[in-house]
Amino acid sequence: MQGWYIMKLTGAVRHSRAGEKLNISVVAAEEQARRVHAAIARRAFEIFEKRGTGALEEEDWRQAEAALLKPVCIGRMVVDGGLWVSVDASHFHEGTINIWVAPRRMTICGKPKSRLQSAEGMRGTPAREEEIMFREVELPVEIDPSNATACINGKFLEIRLKNAQESPGQFIHQAAA
Repeated sequence: MQGWYIMKLTGAVRHSRAGEKLNISVVAAEEQARRVHAAIARRAFEIFEKRGTGALEEEDWRQAEAALLKPVCIGRMVVDGGLWVSVDASHFHEGTINIWVAPRRMTICGKPKSRLQSAEGMRGTPAREEEIMFREVELPVEIDPSNATACINGKFLEIRLKNAQESPGQFIHQAAA
């Protein structure tokens, strides 16, 4: 397994996007959910308008979710008192990646590359120019959002999140409980 991982990283170097600007913002989990929900609602309404008539709100909503919430594969690993998250950045247009971080949730978003533009050369419907793709990630540990860092390593987006530090008062209070 380890040999496969090294080969994958070595092969990715030719797709390098080093120096790409990544925007990391501390955004409360509720606000992340609200933003994603609003984008889905806008897209569902566009689908409804395009269709014209009929009461298919749930189908419009599911279609909007399928268009915006992408099941992009994410790797997670606990490293040096924090969490390391890796995502294939080739799903996103260069320079459009935004990362929203909260203590237990992270959302990665950006303009998707159409399947026609992807490295695999798969056929599919091109993404709309203004469309944003979202990948929501529930974090297994509480992290400190203000210490999040990210970079592009080969074709991978690597995000480092440090664990939240408990204050001495919190530790004593938990021990007394």
